[in-house]
Amino acid sequence: MRAFVLSGGANYGAQQAGALEVLFEHGLRPDMVMGVSAGALNAAWVAASPDLDGVRELARIWREDAATSIPAVGPLTALFRVVWGKDSLLPNDSLVQFLRRWPFSERAFGEFIRPRLYTVAANYDTGALRVFGDDPNDRVLDGLMASTAMPPFYPPWEVDGVSYLDGGVSSHLPLQAAVARGADEIFALRNGHDFALATGPVQRNVLSIGAHAISLLIARQVQLEVEAIQRDRTVRLHLINLHIDDDPGLWNFSRAAELIDVGRRAVEVYLKN
Repeated sequence: MRAFVLSGGANYGAQQAGALEVLFEHGLRPDMVMGVSAGALNAAWVAASPDLDGVRELARIWREDAATSIPAVGPLTALFRVVWGKDSLLPNDSLVQFLRRWPFSERAFGEFIRPRLYTVAANYDTGALRVFGDDPNDRVLDGLMASTAMPPFYPPWEVDGVSYLDGGVSSHLPLQAAVARGADEIFALRNGHDFALATGPVQRNVLSIGAHAISLLIARQVQLEVEAIQRDRTVRLHLINLHIDDDPGLWNFSRAAELIDVGRRAVEVYLKN
């Protein structure tokens, strides 16, 4: 069973849209799509429209809609919410409204047969992995909102009395979860700029140190998952890193067209080798 596994990465999700275009242009189709955070959004769109026209529309959404639908983190708004004890720097209202415009957001995961759809979130209390889609009655909107509840930007998302955080807290690139659900060939699209592998000096301020520490944790987490899959001789793993040298930053949604091109080039190079 061929799976597309899509990592998280906020605005870097645009890279996956370009990467998916190239995969579909080469006739590669998934039997399963599994995503985390921004990758969960992309996975859901592919499951609903699993053809080249569908992924081209996904790229258009990243180019034209994402920047206007996802608010910037304004310093005054963020300060106000911190002072008043809010649970995130941004409310999630605009994201909910954005996703409710997607025609399949109120459908159940069980309605997606080929490809099967899964999104990954983390239990707020325990950190345990929750894979939406294991229960065919899970609602797509819940799976997407839970998987994109990225701290500190968005608040936890509650489903049946349980609060969930962005799936990257437990598994940034959920390869083992895909294998456990039957995948034996995986195209893994890993988003973003890898601070942990940067060759230059790390800028020393509160935000950059925090970002660097989180990146180190994510890099180690992904490394462990990749090594586990590589030891499994029954699984063929295509690990495609979608990194941009001129990093726009995690929450800059204005350069989607450039990020889409980066994703396209990365997969084109991979498939030629």
